[in-house]
Amino acid sequence: MNATTPAQNSAPTSAPNSFEDIILYAIEQEEVEYGFYQHLASLTTTADLKQMLLHHAQQEKEHVAKLQQVLSRHRLPNATRVQANPDLHIANYVVASPSDLTTLSYQDALILAIKMEQANENLYRDLANMSANDDNRTLFNFLVEQERKHRDLLEREYDDNILQQN
Repeated sequence: MNATTPAQNSAPTSAPNSFEDIILYAIEQEEVEYGFYQHLASLTTTADLKQMLLHHAQQEKEHVAKLQQVLSRHRLPNATRVQANPDLHIANYVVASPSDLTTLSYQDALILAIKMEQANENLYRDLANMSANDDNRTLFNFLVEQERKHRDLLEREYDDNILQQN
């Protein structure tokens, strides 16, 4: 990743087959997101933006820890359903195309973060649809819910701090 392009998710051409492969892939994606948020935080001089980016980086780190627990136990937690808030559909309408991440505004950082969470949500949903194995499909759907929860937080932040001000 360089300072002019956001992290890109690499979509596999077929669904990972084993429970372990799925979790390892999810951990890898969460680590990419962690690095993305850390990188953006290192580039900004705006205190609020830096704090928001570091907060989201920490959440990605926590996702990695949860997934590592799932991997070591070789099973999902008992409560796999995440209560989602009503979908604001902001990710469907915002478009970010910054030419230089070093001058990223708070709004553009939120838009990039929303798009990244949406991309992972879509990826895991597609992998769930490609999975022939019910357990793997359940795991991917769990990961969709986790990404959705994170996107919801970012969209509420966007709604509260960008849309309400305009």
